[in-house]
Amino acid sequence: MASVSISHMILFIASLVIAAGVVGTVTTEVDRVNAAIEATSMDVSEDIRTDVTIVSDAGSSNVYDSGNETVTLLVKNTGTQRLAPDGSEAVIVFDGAFIGSGSIETTLHGGSGDSWGRGDVLEYTIDVGSIDTGDHRIHLTVNGDEEVFEFRHE
Repeated sequence: MASVSISHMILFIASLVIAAGVVGTVTTEVDRVNAAIEATSMDVSEDIRTDVTIVSDAGSSNVYDSGNETVTLLVKNTGTQRLAPDGSEAVIVFDGAFIGSGSIETTLHGGSGDSWGRGDVLEYTIDVGSIDTGDHRIHLTVNGDEEVFEFRHE
């Protein structure tokens, strides 16, 4: 009779140890999932609050400067997210070719200099080299917000 009680006691203790291990593992995984959801929600929130609008005049002769071989693009921050005025949050594609950060200069108009706030205009000067006459296209992406600007060079 005592041997049955001892074997039941051993099985009970073993089941408690296994249950504690399972609870520890599940708790760790729940914490990881929670951290991932929190990080993703912060990124999504930033993307939602970001909104920019290209305000350059496509019909203006000031878009492409053939002397410096640059394109000037005026972009207004119309969202609530404050952005870096150095253009580091932007991805620019000109006529299907990616433009690296070394080929882009920015000038902030109307801002404090340390951030690109709502209503401020950021001037992108993009070194594109010599371009052919005809239609050209700039695809600008800032924190997931995409804008397209098309102009004609004659």
